[in-house]
Amino acid sequence: MAEIASAAANVTKGIGGFVASRQQSKALKRQAREEENAGAAQSLRIREQARKVIGQQLAAQSSNGFMGGTGSALDALTESQVNAALDAMTVIRDAGTKAQSLRYEAKMKRTEGWFSLASGLLGSASSVSGMRDDWAQAGQGQSQASMQSMPDNFQGIY
Repeated sequence: MAEIASAAANVTKGIGGFVASRQQSKALKRQAREEENAGAAQSLRIREQARKVIGQQLAAQSSNGFMGGTGSALDALTESQVNAALDAMTVIRDAGTKAQSLRYEAKMKRTEGWFSLASGLLGSASSVSGMRDDWAQAGQGQSQASMQSMPDNFQGIY
């Protein structure tokens, strides 16, 4: 009876590990999407802020008597645009890297779940096999003992 409980426990443990790893994998995939969404939102904020700053630069250039958008003023505007674009690209790249790492971790969790399930099934099969061997040995020993206790004329039947 204990062997049957052991086999059932192995299967249950394997299934539990499999289900838990699938849930962890789903959570990691959701987190990866959230990282990408947060990166995209931050990139938009950087671009919006850059447009505001560039507008302020143009207004300041015009109010100081410069001809806005020409010469060194144009260089300042170009540098602001380039810096903003680089900042936005860096945020997107970092979010993508984090998301990729999370997706890889999710994949490893799913693999871990399959191994947990396989381990549980193999452990259960091993328990059942050992139980069968025990029964065979117990039965063999019992037949020998019962045959010896039988009268001589009945031993030939078995």
